[in-house]
Amino acid sequence: MRTYRLPGPGSLDDLKLATEDVPTPGPTQLLVATRAASLNRRDLFITTGRYPLPARAGVVPLSDGAGEVVAVGGAVRRFTVGDRVTASYWPRWISGRLRPELADQLGCTVDGWLTEYALLDEAAAVAVPEHLTWAEAAALPCAGVSAWNALTRPGTLTAGQTVLVLGTGDVSLFAAPARQGDGLPRDRHDVQRGEGGAAQRYRRGRRGGLRRDAGMVE
Repeated sequence: MRTYRLPGPGSLDDLKLATEDVPTPGPTQLLVATRAASLNRRDLFITTGRYPLPARAGVVPLSDGAGEVVAVGGAVRRFTVGDRVTASYWPRWISGRLRPELADQLGCTVDGWLTEYALLDEAAAVAVPEHLTWAEAAALPCAGVSAWNALTRPGTLTAGQTVLVLGTGDVSLFAAPARQGDGLPRDRHDVQRGEGGAAQRYRRGRRGGLRRDAGMVE
């Protein structure tokens, strides 16, 4: 199989393409054929050595991806061959507060998705709904979950409130449509940073989607 590995901090040019044997899943692991992977800003920080958690030398990059289960370990009970899955980029953090011993992250200290076949522990895997494409599913674990968590934590929002999303980054773009499910008004506007420090006004239409207002707002 083809796999990219990061020898150490540097730049994207330092990624090494290698041909390796397809791994065999351990007792609680899934072997997943990668169908799509996505790039987050954190992945660029990891590659260039600017991420707070140092990357393991030789790690397979990218925290976010999705794929099809092609083999399972003997103790796996939640998934079977043919299932569509993605994974949390905190594969060991299942519940409770984050502790140092649970800080491993896909694409940083644990091999990620920039490979033809990825190994995942079944505890870190999540089933992908049938209505999502591979690309859509691959974009959810980092940005999508961050937006969902920000909007749905108890006491964060109530119906009728307005959500301000900053910029046009991946988390903001997930948050804008997600707020509809919280009962927030669809026709409220989002103010997003434009060129030259000005802010551009976006408005959500009744049928969904964002459209930019003609003018600029300070």
